[in-house]
Amino acid sequence: MLDNKGGPNHKNNFCNSPIMLNKTKTDYIKNLSFYYIKHFSRFIQPGSKRIGFSKFSDKVEITAFKNPDNSVIIILLNRNDFNIEYNLKINKKIFHDNLDSHAIVTFKMSDIY
Repeated sequence: MLDNKGGPNHKNNFCNSPIMLNKTKTDYIKNLSFYYIKHFSRFIQPGSKRIGFSKFSDKVEITAFKNPDNSVIIILLNRNDFNIEYNLKINKKIFHDNLDSHAIVTFKMSDIY
């Protein structure tokens, strides 16, 4: 946790953190990175392995993991100021949807391997 200016830290400069104190030091602020970390830790289990994927556009960030229970987690992130239509193909099945601007979405699939 950092104060409202982004310090103190070991380099004596200011930066951002998932949780920061407000100006009066009576409460805290959860930044966007806090919710991203929470989102990842909710679905990706300890001992998970990152698995391969391919994508045909740089407009959407993607990552995928195989959990110890054999479920597969796929996370998509749209950092753009506009919505994006996408297709997600897993094995021979195709899922088509729209990802809102600045949205993160997670798919949890069981028994696909």
